[in-house]
Amino acid sequence: MIRAAMLVGLGAIFVIGALQLALITDDAYITFRYVSNAHDGLGLVWNQPPFKPVEGYSSFLWAASLWAALSWFGVEPPQSANAISILYGLALFAVVAFTAFRIEGRHGKRLSHLAVLCTLAAVVSNRTFLQWTTGGLGTSLFGLCFVTWVVMAFRGQERRTTRWLVAWATAAAFAALARPDGLLLVAATIGATGWAVVARNLKLRTALLALTPLLAVATHLLWHRWFYGEFLPNTYYAKVSTPWPEAGVRYLACFCFENAGWLWAPLAAVWVVVEIMRQRLACIRPLLGHIPAVAAVTATLGHTAYYTLRVGGDPFGFRVLSQLIPLGALSAAAMATRIRSGSLLPIVCTLSLGLASTVGWVHLALTEPKFTVFYQPLHPKMPSWLQPAWRWHDRTMAWLQIQVLCGRRHLHAMFLEGEKRQLPARQRTEVDPNDRPVAVFTGVGYAGWALPDYAIIDRLGLNDYVAARTPIERGSWVIPEEILVTLLARADANGDTRTTREELRVAFGTLPNTAEKDTIDVAEFLLLLFALEDDDALSKHEVEKIAPTFATMRFMAHDRRAPADYINAFDPNVTVKNGKSTVRQRATPLTHERVRTIETEWRERLKNAAGK
Repeated sequence: MIRAAMLVGLGAIFVIGALQLALITDDAYITFRYVSNAHDGLGLVWNQPPFKPVEGYSSFLWAASLWAALSWFGVEPPQSANAISILYGLALFAVVAFTAFRIEGRHGKRLSHLAVLCTLAAVVSNRTFLQWTTGGLGTSLFGLCFVTWVVMAFRGQERRTTRWLVAWATAAAFAALARPDGLLLVAATIGATGWAVVARNLKLRTALLALTPLLAVATHLLWHRWFYGEFLPNTYYAKVSTPWPEAGVRYLACFCFENAGWLWAPLAAVWVVVEIMRQRLACIRPLLGHIPAVAAVTATLGHTAYYTLRVGGDPFGFRVLSQLIPLGALSAAAMATRIRSGSLLPIVCTLSLGLASTVGWVHLALTEPKFTVFYQPLHPKMPSWLQPAWRWHDRTMAWLQIQVLCGRRHLHAMFLEGEKRQLPARQRTEVDPNDRPVAVFTGVGYAGWALPDYAIIDRLGLNDYVAARTPIERGSWVIPEEILVTLLARADANGDTRTTREELRVAFGTLPNTAEKDTIDVAEFLLLLFALEDDDALSKHEVEKIAPTFATMRFMAHDRRAPADYINAFDPNVTVKNGKSTVRQRATPLTHERVRTIETEWRERLKNAAGK
């Protein structure tokens, strides 16, 4: 009865919290358009034929979930997405709760109900975890698959039966279908199973039969290659270029700051030391009997390292690390009960994690709900003893957000609201199949949903083959570098080698069509990002860093651009103004043959350029 009441209460808190933070992002409407086209019998495509299929939705299983809701119940994706996502989140909560009740200490004693309560509370009270229970991006679905696979890997050796291996492989398969990241879990599953065969703990025939769920992944990859021409989604080519650890490390550091990673890490270090001291060199031997657990830890660390060192984070605030929240709480409880018997240490550790993670809620509470391209610093609102740490966090977040990384909830919500104000409400339109209307957008999510019958060229390449593979041309920031250098050189009006807040405002006020509010925002932003010695002024050395920094900035998923000649070849003839779309009649119709010719020609250009 106590356990049931606990789970019902925490489940209710979870649902209420998820609804309070509920969000649909502009990017979610990309998948919605694919689902709509699939429902119309066109398949999972961005633009209707004769345009070639391009995969810009990334999660097959999430698209299939929305497609099922539309086909079976007639509920369109914008209405079903968050409900389905929260249901997946509840399933994830159930997995976490089931696991927490089965955590055992060194002597086989399970966690007390109070320790389990603290563990689960640390999860359902976490802003990052609750935030990405919605969003329309299928994050909770991938989290469910990922966490389920990890916790299953920690099954005791005596309980790892053939049935368990089938279930573990199934979890890996679902993870791979939920996101391409899940292929890492598939590889780890095959590796751990192969080790068991080599060690003669499992017969080869039994292993092959148990891994048959992974055939679904192979089938999907082959279909993906046949239908889209690539094994990986088009979004990979649009977003990922050269390694970007400078961004990824900052992204991970801010995640740890807001989600108590700085507490979890020392706990893990203590646990490792205690285990080594207890077993000395013999501590290696037990690992050989728990290869699935080793594979799970390795895959989790590898996934985190990939986004940290290779990709550079994510445009959405901590989305790609959200599965670490339940895994962190469960592992903290498990390590604490291994370090010391009894309930006290697990309670203290998980309660501390939960309390330390309230930093995310503080950030949400103090952030003003207004749209600005510049990060809003919060350290002035903090007690003096917290200001140094928060200033570091503010500076790091500002660096990330100016490069389209780690955007928080209010930014994505306001961007979508702005798109809805400019674009018409969704409407179906009869079009001439021999002269396909074409529109061009930079933010294509809601635009693609609002204009379902028009072909849409995605300038940034998430849904465009050519744009996603066009080489990146690094340019300066908003202001050309030479103008910025001149402007900053003149900013220090009195020549005292200190450029003050007021001098920055005056300098940027000389730019044409610059509002006073913009000069204030720019001055505050530059001080936040570059002032290390004096909060109110920049030294000469700090000023000299500004122009080179902006000239070398990268912009996540915004670096690539569709070539102008490529766009013009389609003769875009759809304009949107004041919430209405207008189609211009072309002198030369955009026929099916012409579309095929343009796409074939430009794809060949890219292949030839890549081969040189």
